[in-house]
Amino acid sequence: MLQTKALYNLLRLNAKEDPSIPIEPWIAEDLREASLDELWGKLAELKIPLDRTRLTQFASECDSPEMLTDLLLGETQADRYDELYLILFELWRRFFPERASLSIFCDELDHQIKLYDSGKLESDEAIQDGLANLLEILEEHVDHEMSPKDAFSSILEYFANDVPLFLYDYITDLLDQGNLRYGSELLEEFAPYLLDPVRFGVLEARLLSETDVIQANHQIRALLEQPLELDLLFEVVQLIAAVGEHDLFQAAIKKLLSLVQEPEDQEEMMDLTLEYYRRLDLEELEQAVSKIKEKQPLNLEEFKKIIFANNVLLP
Repeated sequence: MLQTKALYNLLRLNAKEDPSIPIEPWIAEDLREASLDELWGKLAELKIPLDRTRLTQFASECDSPEMLTDLLLGETQADRYDELYLILFELWRRFFPERASLSIFCDELDHQIKLYDSGKLESDEAIQDGLANLLEILEEHVDHEMSPKDAFSSILEYFANDVPLFLYDYITDLLDQGNLRYGSELLEEFAPYLLDPVRFGVLEARLLSETDVIQANHQIRALLEQPLELDLLFEVVQLIAAVGEHDLFQAAIKKLLSLVQEPEDQEEMMDLTLEYYRRLDLEELEQAVSKIKEKQPLNLEEFKKIIFANNVLLP
């Protein structure tokens, strides 16, 4: 179950992507963009007339914005608890950065992830710092006798974003940029905590392909024995197109054929096949697949004959 701040972050993000989702105005508002006068005014409307001095006094008795909200709850209506909490959370974030609770930390990393995904992050230094701190928090949880995966699961409740998916995408971006060292470090450090090791196995195979193609092919073979979602299988095929052996290519295409339904997915499968044949200088097979791809609807039976022909001579 998501924690309160993460839940409202998610509701706001979902409503922004789909304006037809009905939510209260106070939920839709991003308080990071509100001025201090607006925040004080919102508290006054909730019959909590605070200023910075009184806020600091109350906060000195608390360890987190959650505790602060509980402390002040007696002065407002219980049904306005969450609305009050979001305001106090934002004030705590601004005034007490040195007292960052777990919810504050995760909210900040959530914010940086949102900026990164939207292309608005000028530097990913904050992301790197956040991930380093996240690892420290995970290690502290494990030190308190939690299993690594349980520790990660418990912390994910404080995030609106899908952090494992972000990690996968971020490490992929690092590898695309040639930053193999940092990408490899992140993969190794987060490996004990990952809830979906199969997905990250694709990244391991990709890293191996840079130094040991034989081991990379062993890793790919193991991946193909797993039930893979379509998007992940496409990434495996893309890796095979670059470094894979022919039996792996055939096995991967066989799995793809059982999953691809949409024409765009079928075309992507053929594009990767063309890339594979091009790498091996198999011009006749490349031309044969190109002819199939040019015609609509795509003839998958003809495609299969080319892929699984027994007389293919490999260089």
